[in-house]
Amino acid sequence: MLLNNKSLFFKLLGCALLPIITLLVVLSLQKKPVFEPVSGPAYSWKSEQWTLINYFAEWCKPCLEELPELNHLANAGELRVFGISYDSLSDEEIKGLISRYKIKFPVLKTASLENLPVKIPAVLPTTYLLSPSGEIVDVLHGKVTLEGIDALLAKHGAKKS
Repeated sequence: MLLNNKSLFFKLLGCALLPIITLLVVLSLQKKPVFEPVSGPAYSWKSEQWTLINYFAEWCKPCLEELPELNHLANAGELRVFGISYDSLSDEEIKGLISRYKIKFPVLKTASLENLPVKIPAVLPTTYLLSPSGEIVDVLHGKVTLEGIDALLAKHGAKKS
């Protein structure tokens, strides 16, 4: 009788644990948002730094005008800056944009955008501000300026570094 009780116990335990194990497997298989640039390593959605994600297009004059400001922010190293081409371009076409416009920050692969929790904007340029935890805290429509980014960070009580 004791042997049957142990057997029943383990069957019940297995039945109870099966949904939990299944849930853990499913969660581990879900894609976690990462930034996948056309060259270089992938970046985690979360970071110790604040992050700017800028949608731009070659045909958008304000987008091209803001590139020096974004390059400056990226070079300062106090924020993470990523670009996303509004147009669906191949990796080679994006590399051409990077070269032509001397973009100094990572530009993401078009193929990786479906995994990101940022929406394709209706207007360009559009810049998303993400907290270090990966939360989208603000959206800027229009040309980015250093002063505008500083004001935006101050609004959220953030420090650039």
